[in-house]
Amino acid sequence: MPFLRCLMNLSLFSLLLCPAATLANQPELEWCLDHLPPRQIYLASQQPTGPVVDLMQQLARQSGFTLKFSPPTPIARCLKLMQQGKTDLMTGLLWSAQREQFMLLLPFDNARPDALFSRHQQNPLNSLTALNGKTIALAADRHYPPAFIQLLQQHQVKMKQVPNLEQALALLHYGNVDLVAGPQHITMNLLENNPRLSAKIGLNPWQPPQPQQQKNHLALSRLSPHFELHQQISQQLQLITGQQQTDFYQTTKSEPATETTKPD
Repeated sequence: MPFLRCLMNLSLFSLLLCPAATLANQPELEWCLDHLPPRQIYLASQQPTGPVVDLMQQLARQSGFTLKFSPPTPIARCLKLMQQGKTDLMTGLLWSAQREQFMLLLPFDNARPDALFSRHQQNPLNSLTALNGKTIALAADRHYPPAFIQLLQQHQVKMKQVPNLEQALALLHYGNVDLVAGPQHITMNLLENNPRLSAKIGLNPWQPPQPQQQKNHLALSRLSPHFELHQQISQQLQLITGQQQTDFYQTTKSEPATETTKPD
């Protein structure tokens, strides 16, 4: 009997260890992310939260990998790491042929269109014809859909390219350009975290028409050591998005006050 009891105890102990052993054997994929509410809230010294974080954790469970979070990292830096194969995953990217060369892009959510931002004290634009002759700052580290660029060209808008959105907003702040174009949620979050800029700059009340719906994508680096999981990840992502409408901009989750962390 003591021998039998010992065997039973060993079997029970093995069962208890099994889930931990399974997790230990799973590949670990790093998700490169930053603080981008309302999709993901990632403040210094805190674990990220938010609807996209929930999605990524569910995707990891169903796809058989362990999800690792990068430190809060600006989008431009994440893109460079993805291109070098030094991180594995990103979310919320628009498709472009250049990005497709070094990342597999899997659609999962409707994207907000690029928006126009103007100074509060100037007369806001209210029509397409009002764009004629204006000067607009575009960020080199953002992707603008070709149809949006064509629209600007059709209305003789002067386009000034600068390295990032922060520099574009600085030009607008000092009156060196008339407008800034950028992803609505990212640009508004930059303004919210910079009272000096938000005192002078805001979302223009009128926005140009968007010719087609853009999609946000989950990206997997083609140089990731775990790229062989791409079919499994793609299948599980389709199952998850097929079960519910994924609109991560209409979340009702509360957002804590932000301090110093700023997305790029």
